[in-house]
Amino acid sequence: MKYKFPTEALKLGMYVSELDRPWVETPFLFQGFYLKEVKEIETLQDHCQYVLVDSERCKIDPATIKWLQNNEARQSQLEFLIKKPQSHEIYHDKNTVKEEIGSATEVHANASSLMQIVMDDVRSGKKINNKEIEHVVNNMCESILRNPDAFMWLRRLKKTDSYSYTHAIDSCSLAIAFGRHLGLPKNGLRQLGVGVMLADIGKNKLPEELLKRPGKLTDDEFSLIQKHVEYGVKILQSIEGMDAHSIDVVHCHHERHNGKGYPRKLFGKKIPVFGRIAAIVDCFDAITTDRAYAKAISPHDATRRLYEWRNEDFQEELVEQFIQSLGVYPTGTLVELNTGQVGIVISQNRSRRLKPTIMLVLDEHKIAYKIWPTLDLLAATDKEDEPIEITSVLEPGAYGVNPADFYL
Repeated sequence: MKYKFPTEALKLGMYVSELDRPWVETPFLFQGFYLKEVKEIETLQDHCQYVLVDSERCKIDPATIKWLQNNEARQSQLEFLIKKPQSHEIYHDKNTVKEEIGSATEVHANASSLMQIVMDDVRSGKKINNKEIEHVVNNMCESILRNPDAFMWLRRLKKTDSYSYTHAIDSCSLAIAFGRHLGLPKNGLRQLGVGVMLADIGKNKLPEELLKRPGKLTDDEFSLIQKHVEYGVKILQSIEGMDAHSIDVVHCHHERHNGKGYPRKLFGKKIPVFGRIAAIVDCFDAITTDRAYAKAISPHDATRRLYEWRNEDFQEELVEQFIQSLGVYPTGTLVELNTGQVGIVISQNRSRRLKPTIMLVLDEHKIAYKIWPTLDLLAATDKEDEPIEITSVLEPGAYGVNPADFYL
């Protein structure tokens, strides 16, 4: 009997009988062979998402067969969740954003400290402690399950000199919040979160001056940048207890729906669901953050761009669900109201997406408030008892206001 194996789960001694692509598109000379060297597994991982292993030519233990069956069922369930989110788990806010912000800030700080340690360990060749990573991600999951808006607010408080680890943490929080919206079980949220947090860990094997280069990269330099995926996969595979689904995230977060991504040019459903999710959140966090070669755009404009890129770079259904999870006006968006006041979106109304809660920073004359009042647009009215509404989305810096400068 032949079993479908993700290439991340292959072991020495297995007999590979078929690939997920024509043999002529790979370096292998023979159609069917035993895995005798680690290099052969690594080459398969570079070219294939999965292969077929013949159990009549090699022994596969019952526990592995059960894992494969569960993996197939899991992927089918994830595909179902994309089309019908919250059909598995339905999470409700347990805290307001103001009640949760203190805990979220502490968890965020702990995650930042851990990522600095992890990156230093990678550079020095030390082993990474998976339990510490899982502990931090579990704490992030618990906070985001209580109320995702607290972490979404913290995303706006970027440090310009620490993109590498803030990107890891902020992308992780976006992924968990997105998974919450889809109704992923808690174990799935943790696996997704760990993978996204470590998605760019391989960049620590690249020259720092290359990563901070402000201009356009040459073809050779871009090819070197792409190697961070391969390095990251190898790092995660060396970590004891690392889940295969988390490794999938690292391997696939730069793949694209149309097959024009890297490193394996996977397309459509050949990309694991967690990899598709990671690609979206990685892109969204990147374009809403100041980088050496590009200025940040507003969360609102970022969702518009993602929508334009649907069915090209990213799966349409996932893009639509991601935008729904963020809200029409994502947390941290600078907006102007029909009263002339200017404020920052601090929390979402899960059932009425056009009615978020706003923290006012400028009055109708564009004069700064000394104490920032909050306004729930679901019930707010003006002096004539007319509903207060958002009339426009502003770029960060409009009227001298940058959301990153404000704390709850």
